[in-house]
Amino acid sequence: MSEQDARGPEDHDPVVIVRDWRTMAEALAAARAAGRSPVLVTPEDAAATYGAGYLAALEERGREEFPDVAFTLIIDCGDTPGYALACLRAGVRRISMREPNDKIADIARQMGAELVRRPT
Repeated sequence: MSEQDARGPEDHDPVVIVRDWRTMAEALAAARAAGRSPVLVTPEDAAATYGAGYLAALEERGREEFPDVAFTLIIDCGDTPGYALACLRAGVRRISMREPNDKIADIARQMGAELVRRPT
């Protein structure tokens, strides 16, 4: 059992839904204060709603303004490979899709990114 598995549920890094810069900054400030490494997740189908450029810029701004907080941002691309590819081209590091997609996962790996399962 890993050290992380041995921790209790209250010790695991939080999963936080972020919709915009305000919610992301609040989550990162709270993580900084608590010494945590949060997993930030966009709402479902965020790639279609907000657009790849906005979401990539959101991730970049988080890394610039909170360089001391190790966070993961997962962009939800719903069930649309086109939005997933747009996010990857825009520089997003982690995407999720409703259904597994081997082609998108392979392209993500080639681009230094990941297709991951959306945390619950």
